[in-house]
Order: sequence, then C-alpha cells, then structure tokens
Amino acid sequence: MVRFAKELRSRLVPEWEEKYCNYAELKSDLKRIQKHRTMGATYTRSGKSLGLLRSCATFHEPAGRVVALTKTLTRTLSRSFSHARSPRARPDYMPSFSAKSGQQDAIVVNKIRTEDGDTYVTELHEPLCRSPQDRTFFARLDAQLTKVNKFYKEKEVENLARAGDLENQMLELINAQEAIARQDLRIYNSSLDYLESDPGAHMSGDHLQSPKELSGELPLIREEMGRSGSLLMREGKHGDAVDEDDVIRKYNEQHHGSNASGNVIKLRSALESIPEPADDEVEVIEPVKGPHDIESCKIYSQKELDQAKKKLDIAFVDFYRRLTFISSYRSVNITAFAKITKKYDEVTGWHLAPIYMKEVESSYFVISKKIHKLTIKVEDMYTKHFADGQRKKAMRHLRPIRRQGSHWTTYFIGLFTGCSIALFISFFFLVANPLALPRGGGKAYLDTVFPVFSTLIVVAVHLYMYALDVYAWQRHRINYPFIFGFSPGTELRHRQVLLVSTGFTTFLLGGMNIHIAMTILTHPGPAPPGAAPSPITSRTSAHTDFIPLILVLTTVVVTLLPINVIYRSSRYFIVNTFRKLACAPFYKVTLPDFFLGDQLTSQLLVFRNLEFIICYYFSGYFLTQDDASCKRNSTYQGFGYLMVLIPYWWRFLQCLRRYFEENDRVQLEGAMRLVAVFTAVALRQAYGNNRHRPRYELLLRVLFIIASTIATSISNYWDICHDWSLLNPKSKNKWLRDKLILKHKSIYWIAMGVNTVLRVAWMSSLLQIQVSTGFNQNAFDVIVAALEVLRRGIWNFFRIENEHLTNVGKYRAEVAVPLPFDHAE
Repeated sequence: MVRFAKELRSRLVPEWEEKYCNYAELKSDLKRIQKHRTMGATYTRSGKSLGLLRSCATFHEPAGRVVALTKTLTRTLSRSFSHARSPRARPDYMPSFSAKSGQQDAIVVNKIRTEDGDTYVTELHEPLCRSPQDRTFFARLDAQLTKVNKFYKEKEVENLARAGDLENQMLELINAQEAIARQDLRIYNSSLDYLESDPGAHMSGDHLQSPKELSGELPLIREEMGRSGSLLMREGKHGDAVDEDDVIRKYNEQHHGSNASGNVIKLRSALESIPEPADDEVEVIEPVKGPHDIESCKIYSQKELDQAKKKLDIAFVDFYRRLTFISSYRSVNITAFAKITKKYDEVTGWHLAPIYMKEVESSYFVISKKIHKLTIKVEDMYTKHFADGQRKKAMRHLRPIRRQGSHWTTYFIGLFTGCSIALFISFFFLVANPLALPRGGGKAYLDTVFPVFSTLIVVAVHLYMYALDVYAWQRHRINYPFIFGFSPGTELRHRQVLLVSTGFTTFLLGGMNIHIAMTILTHPGPAPPGAAPSPITSRTSAHTDFIPLILVLTTVVVTLLPINVIYRSSRYFIVNTFRKLACAPFYKVTLPDFFLGDQLTSQLLVFRNLEFIICYYFSGYFLTQDDASCKRNSTYQGFGYLMVLIPYWWRFLQCLRRYFEENDRVQLEGAMRLVAVFTAVALRQAYGNNRHRPRYELLLRVLFIIASTIATSISNYWDICHDWSLLNPKSKNKWLRDKLILKHKSIYWIAMGVNTVLRVAWMSSLLQIQVSTGFNQNAFDVIVAALEVLRRGIWNFFRIENEHLTNVGKYRAEVAVPLPFDHAE
C-alpha cells in the first residue's frame, strides 16, 4: 500500500505546495503525542525519560534502597512500554483517554467569521487541555484548515473573474459572426433585388441565435456573480506559508489566556503572518448585446474571426486546466484532513475524527460548488462551439492524456545502447586497419572528415545531458512542462529523450563505420613502383567523404519532417522556438526562447564546424581532401567571425527586447555581460586565425587573455548569483538561497565549484595542452566542447530549479492566455 504522504506529494500542484494541508508536520505532531504517551509525563525531548523518576526515588531514601527502587521503576516502565505498542494501550500513571470519558465534550471547534474569512480555533477540554502535545496538534490543524479555506476562496474568485472574461469574449465572437452573416445576407438580398425597402427582413431566424438565446450561453457565471454580489478580485501578493511555531505559540497564549468557564475566548487569527491581498474590484460583467449593438459592432474579416476562435479555444483549454487544479486541490485536502484525524484517533484511542470532520465538511472549500458547476459548463460550451458537438473530441482536448512510456521504449533504449557499444568497438577496429586511413593516416582523417562527424557528436552529448536534466527535474518534482510552456500531454519524459539520444548515437556511429568501411573497400592497395594512381579510384575514395555530409543533412531534414513521427510536436516546438530566437527583436521573448539561446552559446564548436562544412564541400576541397585551403582562405576566415558570434548576437538582441519591453534593468546588465563575452569570442577567433603570424600573435594573445578573464569572471558570477540565485549572504541557508529543493546543501557548493572550473576551460588553448600531450587540435576541441556541454547541463538543472521556486513563491501554476477581443476599443 502506498503511504498517503507519497500519494499527496504526487497529486499536489507543485507551485501551490505551501498552501496544501501540511500533512508531514501534523504527522510529526502525532509521533510526539504517541511518544509522550508511551514514555509518560516524564518524557523530554532530550530523551532523559527516567531523570525525574530517579531523582524522586533518591529523595529522602536510604542509600541502600536507591538501586533497588530504580530497578523496580525501570522494570515497571519497561512493561508499560511493551503494552503501549498497541494503539489504545496507556501507562497506569496516565489519565484515562478512553472513548467512554465524554468525547462529545472533549473538543469544541469554533468557527470565527472575520473580514478575512473563516478562522478555526479548537477549544480543548479536560483531559486533553492538560497535554501540550495535543494543544500543539490541534493548533496546527486549525491553522491548516484556515489556510486551505482562505486559499481556495481566493482561487475561486480568480476563476469566476476569468469565467466572466471568457463569457464576454465568447459573446463577442458570436456577435461578430452574426454581423458577418447579416452583412452577407444583405449583399445577397440586394443582388436579387428582394425587399428593397428592408433588406434585413428576409433573414430567417432559423440559423441565427437571438440575443436572448445568446444570453443563455453562460447563465452560471452571471448567476454566481449575482449571488456573490460584487465579487472582489484578489490580486495582491500571496503570503508565505504559515510559521507553524508561531501558530502554536499563539494558540497556547489563547488557551492559557481564556477564562475558567471557557465561554469567552480572546481570538486571534492564526494566519496573521499571511499578508492580505489588495481589494481590487472586478469589472462587472457587461450585459449581452442587443440587436442594435450587433448592428454597430466592429466588422471582422473571416480570417480574423478564425484566429480569434483559435485563441479562444486555447483560452478555454487553459481555463479548464485551472479548474481541474482547484478541484484537485479541494479533494486532496479533504482526504488529508480525513486521514490525519483518523490517525489521531488510532494513536490516542479517542473518536474525535467525526467531530472535527463535521467542521471540515461544513467549511467553504468543501460546500462550495461553484468550481464544479463551472467545470460542467465549460465542458458543455467547448463541446458545442469548438468540437462540433462531439463530446469525446472535446474531452480529448480538455483532458489530454499524457504520453506514457511503453515497454517498447525500454526495449529500444536497450537495443540502441547495445548497438552503439558494438559500433563504437567496431569503429576502433576499423580505424586500426592500415588501409582505413590512407593518404596521411589518422591526421588527415581528423583534419578533414572528423570535424563533420564531431558536429553531431557534440549534439549527441547535449541530448544525453538534457535526458539527465529531465530525469532530475522529474525526480525532484520540478514542473518543467509548465516552465517551458509545453502543451499538456506532449512533453517528453526522460525515457523518451533517452530513446532519441541512443537512437541518434546509433545513427551517428553507424555512419562513421560505413565511412571507414567504404574507405577500405575503395582503397586500391599498394601501387606498383612507378605506377600512377588511378583517377577513378581516387575519385571514388573522395566521394566517400559525402557520407558525413549526408548524416548532417539527414539530421536537419528529420528535424523539419512534417510527418507525425519521432515526436513531431517536440520537434516543431524546437523549430518554432529557434525561429523566434533568430528573429529576436520582432517577437516577445519567453523563457524557452532565451533558454535555447543559452544552449546555442555552448555549441560554438557546432557553428565553427558548420563554417568548415560550407567551405570544405561547396568549394570542392573534399575532392583533394585539402582542408588547409579553407584555413588560408580570407573569405572563410571572415565568415568564421559571423558563425561564432551569431548565438551571442541573438541573446544580446533578446536582452535588449526584454529591457525595452519590461523596463528591467537586469536585462540591460545582461546585455552588457554579453558584450564582454562577445568581445572575448571575437578576440579568440582572431587569435586562432593569426596564431602563426608572429607580427600579430603576441598582441592578440594578450588581448585574448584579458578579455576572456573579464568575460569568464562576469559570466560565472552571473550564472551563480543571477541565474541560480545563490551566494545570498542574507539567506536562511547561509550563502545559498532561502528555498532549496535538494536536501544536501553540499551539492550546491559542488555545482558552483564545477561551474567555475569548467568556465576556465578556454585556458587550455593558451597552455597548448594538446601540443604537449600529442592530441590533434580538432580532437582536443571536441573534448573541450563536451566539457562545456557538461557545464551547460548542470546549469540547466539549477536554472530551471530557480525558475520553479520563483513560481512557487508566487503560487503561479498557470499562465494567463491572451484573449482576442479588446473591450477597451
């Protein structure tokens, strides 16, 4: 049986976690109650349960009887402890807590109506009022019930206001459709010369709804708004979670400060620590438009109406998702209160759960049916207007089924992993063949064909790191689908990302093996002394270099493939995000856009290799395998600056767009940081192009070191202090941040150290490590690029963790979908 604590954690909305009933804290209180009743009134938190009894045993007793009396007391307590393991057993010295001692009068749950809503305070009578553990438990339980009730009412008001907006939008759409229908009908009537004096009189009422009929589309929203009077929209800042220790202290003050009769209690809200939201009135829902309003409303084109209907479709799906969140919140908390009160009865032997649950069942978040009615109405409206009356089709859109990994996924992950290992071993055996790498051996292979293959190698490493990130986000309940804005049910889980990664690795290693094998087959073998090489054989051998290019082009084509295979929705999401990134100044920047931009800044080797691919193949140098011609080409060298700087340029434009749009100074600081990185990358490219020119080499080396040191320091600070929000000296967790998801704080310190070390990997090119170790430059560049991808993968986890905690702090579990019609016009 799955423990309820785990079930609760799996069902809650992560961003609202602090607003749920704190089942874990209440269960800890129950453990203290159980331990107190087991060990007796002498139990202390230090564990010295026999200290008081022993001191009493030695008081005014002869020295010879001290040991015997102590042993007797110890045996008595041991027997009591052994009998106390059953839920209802109790030591002899404890007062009776059986169900026969007036349980109806043991507790009285008082509901106090205040401006902020209902506040619950439980009054304990004899003998419970003498137990500080029981007072603590019920004080915390009251605080949780008050908190849940208040949060539910706030969310209900927000959803009712949103429902009113959607109703107005829906009526606007229907009125606009009627206006177009009337206009088309007038044109048709005038063309037939019918009813010249009154062209609109010919219109039949069978196919157009009257305004009275339109007003019945959403009767529930108007009805609920009417019942509630002037509902207020709570848009202020949500408070933090209740300080539980403060709640217990306030409860104890209330309890001990009450009069002897218990009829009058000085009440204080247990939730004073929660700041109250501002009272901003919701706009009253506008009345339904009459015939004269329809005649005078703005005329939209059919294309505009189609776009508006599409936006409303998305808005209704998003609104329905909000309603399911609040419904789930309600049901989970009801279950939590029922479970914890039942567990209290099991621990203490009382039957107080029915008494307390009676108050829970009469609380607002339980008896209110507005969300339930809204859910049913939205289902009916969506079925009628967006699903052609087909309820199954409507529910497929409103309740998308999340893509589940099947056993086939596991099977193919294992298959592709085994194939990748076999192909990797095969590749090294083929490379060891003396006929595999003719004309220059391994050096020629690494200088010509390997840069093309390494482009895909770095992409494969990035895929594996993303799979690990997704696994870590899932394990720690970080709501990455909401943060990235994935459509519900379309996000890839870690097993699916791993399937893509292993499949892509098999594809890449298979291509590398085919290339080596064809090189061996087309190699003519040792030529006779003095014989000229055959031009046909040389040409055939050179054409084998097309294989790496085919692999790259195949990867691009599959990414853009319109057929619904290989997770088309995810591929299209990446393509669409890349399109907005490439056109940064013209699109509103969202988190997926700048997140992809950051990923591309860690893929500089890919951009350099794309530059080499263009030169090597389109200039025809692959026929002679002359890679040095590309490096000597001035046009090629100038084009290299564009390729390595373009990802930083995109991110720079994104920062500027966000600064002018949001007026956020942090974005301007981010743009200045990118200028420093921009300069360092440009100087590194210049240093690489002029490394063999003594006239420029020393100057460029000095400038490169200075610029790279500044850029690395700023970027590392930005990663840790801004993107991860760590190194906060005023934090509850010293030098970290107030809220942490990982239990072990040392992981954050290790991550900061690893990020700093990997940030200075560029220094390896200055130290000429590859020369001293005998590494080829291209092979060494792949290793450095892989380390940068590793750093980016670590950065990804903590960046999304920080974003998730920001959403949690604001209780933001949904994004406001823009509506098509502006009523301000």
